[in-house]
Amino acid sequence: MAPLTISADVTHTLESGKPIVALESAVITHGLPKAAALDAVRRQWVACAEAGATPAVVAVFDGALRVGLSLDDCAALAARRDAVKVSPWNLASATTHPGFGGTTVAATIAAAALAGIRVASTGGIGGVHPGRDGQDVSADLTELSRRAVCVVCAGPKSTLDAGATLERLETLGVPVIGWQSSLLAGFLATSAGLRLPVRAEAVDELAAILGAHWALEGAGAVVSQPLPADLAIPIAELGADEAAPVRGPDRTPAELSRLQARLGDRVIQANVALLERNAALAGALAAALTRLQVSVPSRG
Repeated sequence: MAPLTISADVTHTLESGKPIVALESAVITHGLPKAAALDAVRRQWVACAEAGATPAVVAVFDGALRVGLSLDDCAALAARRDAVKVSPWNLASATTHPGFGGTTVAATIAAAALAGIRVASTGGIGGVHPGRDGQDVSADLTELSRRAVCVVCAGPKSTLDAGATLERLETLGVPVIGWQSSLLAGFLATSAGLRLPVRAEAVDELAAILGAHWALEGAGAVVSQPLPADLAIPIAELGADEAAPVRGPDRTPAELSRLQARLGDRVIQANVALLERNAALAGALAAALTRLQVSVPSRG
């Protein structure tokens, strides 16, 4: 089997030049309880479609990195207890054993770039974890510095060092654009309290910024969309986690699980809401990029 497979629907969309949005699947396997995860996938699917874009769920499925899972495939993935969390470092091995896995933002970016998809949507990106002198850093940031894909998100996940993450993105040359806000989104909270150098008020403006970034041979970009106050959790309630941190790729799922245990369904509801909102914005952005004929120049 080919290491990268693209569904017939996604292939047709790509060949016809229509807008498309890549959706990560680690939220299905490691991010939310099964029922909430599948509800979130359905809501993202509808949000993309209503914005005029085709949703393309990315995952390791049946021994291949697949772009374009069906909703039935997503349910099958959620039911697998052996599914692993897939990032670029274990992507190749995951296709051989166990052959099923949820892709992180990093792996989703890689798959999207290989397939020719320029917009991806997620809840929150990974970044720099507190402590250890900033050495525990998500591969999401590395892939953003390498791949010409724009990720729409609600900022870095709440358990991360948002300031260090923003500084690392600056170092890597990855622009962070505030959607109708000059403050970095705070994932489950409305704001991380950090100012951004650029904001956009309309999707055509976002598309124009990305067009200029890619014309200058830039790679990835981040669009930061904050949750509205009525859906967000106050940052004081999120607090610092005093438990001994889990190291490596299991750290973020463990920290988010502890948040869910402490704050209950509010965390799940906020997660699903931000996934749906980000997918809607990503769909509108993908449609604007298509309408304005923004493309990534070939590297010479």
